[in-house]
This record gives sequence, C-alpha cells and structure tokens, in this order.
Amino acid sequence: MITGIVLASGYSSRMGENKLLLLKDNNPMIEHLFIQLYKIKFHEVIVVTQYIEIEKIARSYGYTVVTNHKPQNGISESIKLGVENTDTDSNFMFFTGDQPFLTSEVIEKIIENSNSHQVVVPRVSGKNKSPVIFGKTYRKELLKLTGDIGGKEIIKNNLDNIKYVNFSDENDFLDIDTWEEYEKIR
Repeated sequence: MITGIVLASGYSSRMGENKLLLLKDNNPMIEHLFIQLYKIKFHEVIVVTQYIEIEKIARSYGYTVVTNHKPQNGISESIKLGVENTDTDSNFMFFTGDQPFLTSEVIEKIIENSNSHQVVVPRVSGKNKSPVIFGKTYRKELLKLTGDIGGKEIIKNNLDNIKYVNFSDENDFLDIDTWEEYEKIR
C-alpha cells in the first residue's frame, strides 16, 4: 500500500510568485501532476499546502488536503504533516508539484520496485531524482526531520537500503525553479 504525498507548501522564492499555479498548456503546473496521480491506484493522495487555490484543485480530484500552518519551518514540516495523516501500514511516495512532465508510466515503474523496508530513488545518469518512495519502516525517521533538508539525510544514512531505478530521459523529471526554466516549457 502506497500513499502519494504532494508537497505543495513552498514559497517559490526564486520566482517571486507561486510557481505551482503558473500555467502550462492552460492548466496550473500542479494540475499536471494531479492528472497523472489520478491514473494510479494509490491507497490515498494527500496534498500538503498553505494555498487555498491548490487546495481547491486538489479537492476537485478527491484528494485529501492537509493545511500547512508552519511552512516557514521548511519542507520537513510538509513531510511530517503528510506522514502523520497516513495509514500506519502505508509506504510514502513524495512528490513536488513542479514536475510537469512526470508521467504515470514513470511513477508506476518506481512503484513496481518498492517494498516496505527500502527507499526507492529514481536516477538519471547517476543523479538522484524525485519522486522518492520511503518504506513504512522509515516513518519514525521521517517524523524526526527538521528544517529544509527533506529526506536526503535519511537516504544518505541508509545507503544499504536504497534501491535505485534507472531512467534515461532527464526531461521526465524536469522541475521548474526559475523563470528561465518556465519560459522554456511554455
């Protein structure tokens, strides 16, 4: 059983406005992810956000919304809120909303390689990508995270329990962090 957790509480500080609501093919960028997640049989999809607009879009897909009242605490706050609101028997697949080219096929391939005691990390040319799956055995470690580091520390400390899934197309995992990157995909 896997719960999809969408981390959508960031400030988009490099862009100066909420990048997840910027349009790509006439839809907000985050909606491209929601469409792909809707095609997959997750136990549940939880969207952690501080934004009413994202909450409305998420609810239109039937996703559970958890409001992040402390986004200033960094990505760890969103991770913990997502984990706290999942079934204790569930594995966790973490998504960011700024990957408009991520497909359900790529997500399914990552899921096919998961189990409850490993971390599954997609890779392109030896570089770690997102989304990452954490087996349910990492629940306590995820709940101890602080600041703006995310799950990278857990990955670094558990290299013997990492399963890498290799992909060849960097574009599948392209994330949009700057206006320059956004202009290229428009």
